Amino acid sequence: MAGLGFGAVVALEMALADPDLVARAFLVEPPVFAALKEATEGMSADVEAIRTAAADGGEDAAYELFLRGRLRTLGAGAERFAEDADRGPAAPRSFLIEVPAVPAWSLDPVRLAGLEAEITVVTLPSTPPLLARAAETVIDRVPGAEPVHSSRDGVAAIAALLA
Repeated sequence: MAGLGFGAVVALEMALADPDLVARAFLVEPPVFAALKEATEGMSADVEAIRTAAADGGEDAAYELFLRGRLRTLGAGAERFAEDADRGPAAPRSFLIEVPAVPAWSLDPVRLAGLEAEITVVTLPSTPPLLARAAETVIDRVPGAEPVHSSRDGVAAIAALLA
């Protein structure tokens, strides 16, 4: 299983919830910002920006704010993958439903101690510093997690790592 950004958190959660389903997970730039004190202020500013964008232009405007990299914390580096992002009619609403979970997800040591899956935490050359610190936190707290720093960038680099 593999996940990028919030999808990385979902992949880790699935590995915890159903060990029979997930034997190995690649977590690409997992945004576990609840574990980073420096992310708190940025998340608050991002939430306000999302509210303003949604009030002014609806769900699509809030999603575009994210895809353009205008959310300093919750959207750190998102613009790098905007070309490959889902632009279907449900994508903006999905974004607004998922984004509150990012700051809420913690790295509970009791739950992590029982993790059976092999975990690989991936960063890219363009990984923003905040996401790099989040990845380091996952590596430090998830038993047996292996770091991988790709020498290439983008979706193609992620696909190559999984091959």
